[in-house]
Amino acid sequence: MKKTTLIAAMALAGMAGAVQAVELSYSGYVRAGTGINVRGGTQVCFGLAGADTKWRLGNECDYVIEPNFVAKLASYEGSDWYVHVMPSVYHGWGPQGTNEPDTLTTRFGQIYAYGNKISGLANGKVWAGRRFYNRLQTGINDQFLENNDGNGAGIEEMDFGAAKVSVAFMMDPNNEATNNRFALPIRATGIKTLPNGELSVYVTPSAQLKSKNQVTLVEPADQPKGIALGLYQTVNGALGGNWLLGFKHDKTGDVKNTRVIAQYGSSLTPATALDVVAEYRINTAPNDGGNKWLAIGARTDTHLGGPFRLLFEAGHDQVKPDAGDTRNMTKFTVAAAASAGKDAGSRPTVRLFLTHAIWNEAARQTLSGRTQEVFGDKKSGTSIGIQAETWW
Repeated sequence: MKKTTLIAAMALAGMAGAVQAVELSYSGYVRAGTGINVRGGTQVCFGLAGADTKWRLGNECDYVIEPNFVAKLASYEGSDWYVHVMPSVYHGWGPQGTNEPDTLTTRFGQIYAYGNKISGLANGKVWAGRRFYNRLQTGINDQFLENNDGNGAGIEEMDFGAAKVSVAFMMDPNNEATNNRFALPIRATGIKTLPNGELSVYVTPSAQLKSKNQVTLVEPADQPKGIALGLYQTVNGALGGNWLLGFKHDKTGDVKNTRVIAQYGSSLTPATALDVVAEYRINTAPNDGGNKWLAIGARTDTHLGGPFRLLFEAGHDQVKPDAGDTRNMTKFTVAAAASAGKDAGSRPTVRLFLTHAIWNEAARQTLSGRTQEVFGDKKSGTSIGIQAETWW
C-alpha cells in the first residue's frame, strides 16, 4: 500500500512538473442564435443560385463553435515548438427538405504540430497535420478568396527580405470523393509595391494521384489537372480608407473561373464604420454550365452610446447564366446590437435583426432548401432573429 502510494505521488509530481513546463494559450470563435420567418417556423437565410457567397449579417442559419488550444512544448536553438488543437461543432437550423432534424457535426477542424523561428528555414515555420490554411477572407460576405484547408505539411513564412514565402502539400485522404486529389499551394506575401501597400501572390497547382484497386482492378475516375493564380494588392490610406484589390484565375480541366474584387473599409464619422465589397466573376464551363456573377454590398456599423450600436447592411447579387434568364436578389438587414466596446469589431456582441430579401421570377424558379419551402411561391421573404457572435 505504501509503495503504491509513493509511486502514485511520484507520478503526480512528474505530471505537475510537465504541466508547468507547457505554456497553454486559448482562443476561438463562436456564433449562435435563433430566429423565425414571417410565415412561421425557423429563420430563413437568403442566397442566389449561382452566386459564390451571401451577405451574412442577419443571414446565418447555423451555429458554430471553434475553440483553439495552442501548447508550447519546447524551445531549441531559438525556435519554439507547438501543438495546435481545434475541436469544433457545427449545426444548421431546421429541416432541410426532410422531416428529420439536422445532424450535429463535430470534428477536429485543426490538429497539427509546428515549429517556428527556425534559422535554417529563413526564420520560417515547419508544420504537419490538419489545419485551416491559406485563408484570405473578405468579411461581410464571408468569402474565402483563397482557401486550402485540409491535411498536409509545409514550410511557411520564410523571410527572404523582398517577400515571405510559403509552400505546402495538401490532401484529404479521409475523403474518398476527392479520389486522391492534392494541391501544392505556394504564396509570397509582404511584397512592397507601393509606399502604403503590399502585394501577395498565390499559385496553387493541383492534380490527382491515381492508384488502381488491386482487388477489384477498378481504375479511379480521372480528374483534370488544375492551376490557380491569385494577386492581391492592399492600399492603406487611399481615399480615406484601406483597400484590398484582387484578381484570381482558376482553371481545372475545361472549367475556368476569373474574378476581380475590391474591398474598401473606412470611417464615415468617428462613430460609424463602413465596409464595402464589389466583385465580378466569370465562370466558363462546357455545355452551357457557365455564368457571370456580379455582387456589390456594404455595411455600416454605428456606435450609439454605451454598449449599444446600430448596423445596416445591403447586398445585391446578379447571376447571368449562359443559358436562361438573368437572376437577381437584393437583401437588406437592420440590426440593433449590444457589444463589449465602442469599436465596430468589439466582441462579444448580441444582435437583434430584421432581414428582408427580394428577388425576380428567374431567381424564384431556382430557389432551394428552406427558402424554396417557405417562400417558393413569393418574390420576397423576411426573417427576424437574435444572434450572438464573439472571438477571442
